[in-house]
Amino acid sequence: MNTEHTPAFVLHQRPYRETSLLLDVFSEQYGRVSLVAKGVRSKKRSQLGLLQLYQPLLLSWMGRGELQTLTTVEADKPRYILQANSAFCGLYINELMVKLLPLNLPEIEIFKAYKNVLFNLQDTENMEVELRLFEKRLLVNLGYGLVLDHDVETDQLIDENYRYIYRPDAGLYRLHESSSEPSISGRSLQHLINERDFDTQSLLEIKQLMRSVIHFYLGGKPLQSRALFAQLQQY
Repeated sequence: MNTEHTPAFVLHQRPYRETSLLLDVFSEQYGRVSLVAKGVRSKKRSQLGLLQLYQPLLLSWMGRGELQTLTTVEADKPRYILQANSAFCGLYINELMVKLLPLNLPEIEIFKAYKNVLFNLQDTENMEVELRLFEKRLLVNLGYGLVLDHDVETDQLIDENYRYIYRPDAGLYRLHESSSEPSISGRSLQHLINERDFDTQSLLEIKQLMRSVIHFYLGGKPLQSRALFAQLQQY
């Protein structure tokens, strides 16, 4: 299959043999794709400078199977500039997508959400909000549900005055007094549903919720970007 000038981003790259790279690419039309970029680490080739994170690209590739060969690369638009903590947010988002997105399945809504979060992370003091909203859109568009507006046992709408437990394989349950499971308030859930009115407490609870849900769908596999950020925060 030959693919021509497809909008895409590089999510991750690693050296391959002496002069090549293996690329995890997220494309608008074909979803996540694995490519080999032959010879780009040679000084005679200029493509390496374009294959950066957060750079909108137009990529062409060819081949069959899970690993295909990059043939051309062009810049599509100016690169999104993520600095300091925003850069770590970008690494986290990229790693999340590499680990959760299936290969070769188009995810157009996630592609839109990805461009939007990169744009917003360039110039925002509300990185936590941007991350939580992207996590929500990623999980919803991957078909992982996140039904947050009602109690699955009673089918009643959430109440801001109660606390709830969210189980990814089942849904939302009202917290019983005897339970010691991690919980989230109905108020914080409503903030997430409405995607506004966040405050310090609701962002903390939503972060804990998202972390547990993502942990479930990753099968317990750790995220290197999260560990790296935690180490740097210690210093």
